[in-house]
Amino acid sequence: MRAGHRRSDGPLALAEVQRALATLATNEVTRDRLRDEPESFARDFGLAPGELAQVRAIGERRMLAYVDSLQRKRLAEAVRLLPLSARADGPAFRGTFLRHARRVPLAAGKARYVRDVLAFARNATVTLSPSPFDKLRATSPRSTTVTLSLSKGDLDVAPALRELLDYEAAWLRAAFAPALVRVRVYAFPVQRVARAVARGEPWDGLARRRTVVIWLAAGGRRASLALG
Repeated sequence: MRAGHRRSDGPLALAEVQRALATLATNEVTRDRLRDEPESFARDFGLAPGELAQVRAIGERRMLAYVDSLQRKRLAEAVRLLPLSARADGPAFRGTFLRHARRVPLAAGKARYVRDVLAFARNATVTLSPSPFDKLRATSPRSTTVTLSLSKGDLDVAPALRELLDYEAAWLRAAFAPALVRVRVYAFPVQRVARAVARGEPWDGLARRRTVVIWLAAGGRRASLALG
């Protein structure tokens, strides 16, 4: 049923109730609307009176607990999909990603966690040279920009860490894209940074060295080439 159309009777529509709950769980403005304008909220989500009552009966405390559980699940997926960035930034990665999770709703669909992680990486403040070969440029709301937290003190850690995040996300894009050509120019030897983090070796002392990385993906295969 489309938003704006309500039934007056009949069984509860599980799909519509779940859609409303999923939006409430990821959007604070929507939670305010349910509290302050329940009739308007019901119209927008196509909820009948009984369905609206079901949603409201969950209660604020249970809703917040549900929101927290969803955000923790998103964080666990982010750590799984971006293990090097999570390891390099330590506890600060968790706080940075949870801020993203509070601001950006989780999309629906089978690959929703992959898209969520890529949105996080894209929206993090990253200073990199643009490339005309980037075939997966995506638009995102300006309000979702996240500033990466850092757990280390060296000023050079910030760009190195951000470049590692971009590098790791590029591999993830290549893994899921049917066809991809992506070129990035980094200020650091990002592949060496990635190897050092993976091995548990010091990485924040690596000197700057301009590096060009090219990703190719086609027919289920992917490869990268680093120059520099």
